[in-house]
Amino acid sequence: MSRVERWLLVGTAVLATGALASGLGRTDLWPPDEARVAEIAREMAANGNWVLPRLNGRPFIEEPPLFYWLQAGAYRLAGDASTAAARLPSAAAAIVGTLVTAAVALRLGARPLLAVFVLTTAPEYWWMARSATPDTAAAAATALALGLFFVAWQSGRRGLLAAAVGAVGVAFGCKSFLPVALAVLTMLAFVVCAGWGRLRARELVLAVTVVTGFMAVWILAVAREVGAESVTFFVITNHLGRFMGDPDEGHVRSVLYYLPNLALGLLPWSAVLPAAVAAAWRERATPARLFPLLWAGGMTAALTLSASKRAHYLLPAYPAFAVLVAQWWPEAWRGRVERTVIRVTIVLLLIAAPALMLVLLGIRPVDLLMLVHATRRGGAAGTAPPRHLSLTASAWLVVPLLAMLGVVVLRASRARHPVRAAASLAAYLTAIHLLLALIILPKLNPLCTARPWAERLGRVADSGVPVVAFGFPDGTGLSPFMFYARRQFPEISDPGLLAAQLQGRPACALMREQEYAAVAAVLPGSPVPQGTLNALRFVVVESARGVCSREPTERYTVRAEAP
Repeated sequence: MSRVERWLLVGTAVLATGALASGLGRTDLWPPDEARVAEIAREMAANGNWVLPRLNGRPFIEEPPLFYWLQAGAYRLAGDASTAAARLPSAAAAIVGTLVTAAVALRLGARPLLAVFVLTTAPEYWWMARSATPDTAAAAATALALGLFFVAWQSGRRGLLAAAVGAVGVAFGCKSFLPVALAVLTMLAFVVCAGWGRLRARELVLAVTVVTGFMAVWILAVAREVGAESVTFFVITNHLGRFMGDPDEGHVRSVLYYLPNLALGLLPWSAVLPAAVAAAWRERATPARLFPLLWAGGMTAALTLSASKRAHYLLPAYPAFAVLVAQWWPEAWRGRVERTVIRVTIVLLLIAAPALMLVLLGIRPVDLLMLVHATRRGGAAGTAPPRHLSLTASAWLVVPLLAMLGVVVLRASRARHPVRAAASLAAYLTAIHLLLALIILPKLNPLCTARPWAERLGRVADSGVPVVAFGFPDGTGLSPFMFYARRQFPEISDPGLLAAQLQGRPACALMREQEYAAVAAVLPGSPVPQGTLNALRFVVVESARGVCSREPTERYTVRAEAP
């Protein structure tokens, strides 16, 4: 390989990695998860309680505070809470996770650039990299912990094992018990299958004890803040209840849930993942092939057994998937069947991607909004295609560029140069990623953003008009409004108190459509024109016309009593 080709490969890897942080502020926070996490960090920075996360003033103890600290620090660097600042820690953690994966791949005998190509272009990974949630940070810390553990297993160096324990602690601080359980499960499975290596049993027992003590410190601190019942909620309800399938907790899914999600989340590399797994299984006697196999397989099996499932729960396994593909990819070009699978996958991708980009670039946001409303109503209207598809100049420009890149990918695959083929495919996928992040996703912003109305309600509240919320038992649905309004909204749970709040004084009330339908008959005032708020199915009720729907021109001196 020439020096020019080597630098082109490195440049592609850098571009694909850097694209993980592209367009962080191009869209507003997607509810509910992003907005909830970002608002908790905003409240933490505002109230100065760095131990106990709170949402609209209430304790929120589903996760420890480490990721909220990172977001609060990003807010301070940016000068204020913002969308881009809320997403910056996730993007930075995703880039760190890419570097960790490259180092792990190198240690396991795979080409690190191949692992970088697979990981950075996996849709689930780059989507979570631009999400203001702790998942990529927990995944990066988990990958670091497992990489350090493997090197410690090979070398017997206690310092590396201690560093692995520290990384597990970071994973807990970001995402609670889930990454810890997945990491410990992988380590135990590897020790059972491959032996103790150069480690000793008492060292591993000590490591587990330290991790347990680290977790206990925060749990005890929370119990001191809000009472012992918080421990019961955190350990039993929030974790064991989700694992066992409590209908009131978590997201109960089918046992086959991760099959289609992994197929889409790792696309197009998921098409070759079965062959990569089979190759690792054949060479499982080699620790370097066994370790990523147990890492990926053990995590997938454990999460499949859990009743509560979400696609991003599997994110800590993605570095292992990338390593498995990277180990297998150079070997694949020696087999006729494997080469055929790769080429068919590439051809299908090169046909489907331009067609999809053409549709997404040509469709209007208003048509998407109408399609969403029709889908909610059900019936044939929900499946009808948009009637207005305008082929814009950007669409006519993008599709030929993708076609040109596609020709490069095809030529590289025919040359039977595995690294070059992977790099060209990664460049193609990165181009699609950038199109989605910079052009297409911003078109979807009107469908989900609460920002215009939230900022207006914030200005209304700043002018002295009370703004209250009704029907938000956990505060999650309210979080995007609070984040962009830069304030908490007092909650009212009794319709009579809400009616009194709106009676005879300037006031605004925010609620969901279903709650408004249930109490509309007893409320004074009227709902304001919906505008973009309707896409989120929320209603703002104003005590008098124009109190909430017009920009405030003066400061009210009369305030309602606190509900």
